[in-house]
Amino acid sequence: MRVHKTTLILLVLLAALTMWIPQQCKLAQARLDLAAAEAQRAQLDERIATATAALESVRRELRAQQTNRAGTLAAVAKAEQELEQVDPESRWADPPATLPAWNAESPYVWLHKEKLPKVQLSAFNDKGELRGEVAAVLTATEIQQRTLNTTLPRLLAEYRVLEAANAERVAQSVPGIDGDGLNVTLRITPMPEEGARFKQQFETALRNELGEQRANLLMQLSERRLNDLFSFFGAKPPVISVTRHPNGTYDINIQFGSWGLSGPMTIAEIHDKIPPHLLPLFSDVLSPTDSADRAGPPEN
Repeated sequence: MRVHKTTLILLVLLAALTMWIPQQCKLAQARLDLAAAEAQRAQLDERIATATAALESVRRELRAQQTNRAGTLAAVAKAEQELEQVDPESRWADPPATLPAWNAESPYVWLHKEKLPKVQLSAFNDKGELRGEVAAVLTATEIQQRTLNTTLPRLLAEYRVLEAANAERVAQSVPGIDGDGLNVTLRITPMPEEGARFKQQFETALRNELGEQRANLLMQLSERRLNDLFSFFGAKPPVISVTRHPNGTYDINIQFGSWGLSGPMTIAEIHDKIPPHLLPLFSDVLSPTDSADRAGPPEN
């Protein structure tokens, strides 16, 4: 009986140990995990302290920079005010932050150079001279403008002499004019080689005075105008037909490249439409009386 009781006690103790040992193991592991967590927290606290110190240092540096910037801006503003008193134009020297921009107070406007060829502007007048306002935009000097306005009109005059020499009066009128009357039709032999030579001389004159960039800009800007003045540089000369009707009225037909004009006109309008170097070739059809009175025949 005593042996049985002892065995029972041993079994109870063994069962208790079976439950206690795992709990102790779990407790030991929990203590290890807690120690590791404490170590990680200490590291994080150290990092936070370091980051906080760095942030505060950056804030101090930023405040110092802001103070310096404010002082610099104040000094710049003061310098600009002093400069404006000496040179009022200086306030417009810096370009705007973005383009395009319009400042109602500024007497100037900033523009990208690549926009200039798209502007519908005639850079040369009827004599082939460079217009003063265009020369001012391109910052050409008076000497450069004077030189160009000597060379370019001379080239245009030489071309017109050559064009008039190659003009031929033909018997047939061009389509578009009906009715009876005295007719003069003028055809000009194309001169592509001579025209190319004049174009090269024209471009060379521009480059010699203004440089390649401004010369190319002018050639692009004035392509249509130069084609009108030089008849597409000899490649597409005009065909002009003028008819004077018995009642004293006039009809005109002009074919010029892809452009055409046809219909009744007064003497004044005819003088405006026909280039001056070709106008004498129509003396037969333009009566002396009408030429003197450019307003045209009297109305009935």
